[in-house]
Amino acid sequence: MKNWLQIAASCLLLIGLSIPSTAQTWTFYGVFPQYSQTGSVTKRLGYNLFLSSTSHATSQAAESPGVAMLALQYYAQPSLTYKVTDNIQVGVGYAYVRHNLFGIRVNENRLWAQTVLSHDITGSRIKMSHRLRYEERYPLRLSTEKWSLAQLGRYHVGATIPFFDPKQQKTGWYAALSNEAFFCFSGAKNSPISSKNAFYGENWTYGGVGYNTGKWGKIEVGYQYQNLIRNAAQDHRNLHLLQIQWATNFSLDGLTTWLLTPPF
Repeated sequence: MKNWLQIAASCLLLIGLSIPSTAQTWTFYGVFPQYSQTGSVTKRLGYNLFLSSTSHATSQAAESPGVAMLALQYYAQPSLTYKVTDNIQVGVGYAYVRHNLFGIRVNENRLWAQTVLSHDITGSRIKMSHRLRYEERYPLRLSTEKWSLAQLGRYHVGATIPFFDPKQQKTGWYAALSNEAFFCFSGAKNSPISSKNAFYGENWTYGGVGYNTGKWGKIEVGYQYQNLIRNAAQDHRNLHLLQIQWATNFSLDGLTTWLLTPPF
């Protein structure tokens, strides 16, 4: 019971920190579909491919009344991971991102390196993870054809709570909670991500439920709240998103063996 209270208190604190304190905000509602494929290349070396898009609901023009979905972001990220120990993993990756933020169209390349620590909470089935990531972003603003640079640190903390005994079965329902804080070390001059806006300029909070199918991976649905300080005047953009994720996992061990085995 004590562990559950500690987790609940931590989540409430993180959510509280992410709620904007200024009156001037932009609020949107949308969807955040994701696909993640993870696998192993060797015993310690792994890979991941992550794809997502973010859209929000917007009112159409008078000649086309109703509600439409406006694409805010397309995201594609391949990465490699290396298992240092059973609980510690390091990784490097690249991401290509296309933005449409506040009428500003930006194409962006990202390079990042990270460390992930995972652990169980004693006396429970809860699995915790902590991810520290250093990220460099190179946005290209399409209207001016100018490049810039932003350097960020990101801290992600998450908890997975299975509603079944993982020692007895591999499939079943589970809950997931997470919070990610974004810290801007230097800011791009041609995108909303800037240290001139705020050092702690963005926060993502998530809660959802999922089902581990085993062979076909995990299907997860939840609510994500994203808060971004969008300019030096400390105006906030709030995104309330329905997050839908399909995560699969298969190994490339057999393919690697076949490629490295001489044909004679």
